[in-house]
Amino acid sequence: MTTSLKSTLVEIGKWVIVLWLMSPLALAMSGPIDFSRVALGILLFIIFTGKLLFDTIIAPLKTRTERTAAQDVIMMIGAVTAVGLAVTMMILLVGVYVMRLMAEQNRPPGQ
Repeated sequence: MTTSLKSTLVEIGKWVIVLWLMSPLALAMSGPIDFSRVALGILLFIIFTGKLLFDTIIAPLKTRTERTAAQDVIMMIGAVTAVGLAVTMMILLVGVYVMRLMAEQNRPPGQ
């Protein structure tokens, strides 16, 4: 196998694992879910997306200017943190929406 095919298969495999770890979220309203599995999936999603952001946007800028390894690490941590904040905000918004739906369903009729 060529190197590019191997790296493509590794990337696809990483995202398949993330999807599998987060798959209990699809059944969240029907019963309890494994929180640790979903948390690990979300953590890997944040890390992989931050790394993808770094590789596609920030790393090409390195060829234009010379940077140290420490600057690269700091920029990658910043990218992962930015993605983590965005995912956290999405989770909070979805959580508030689900709580409102549950409260509305549990409200007695006529109120």
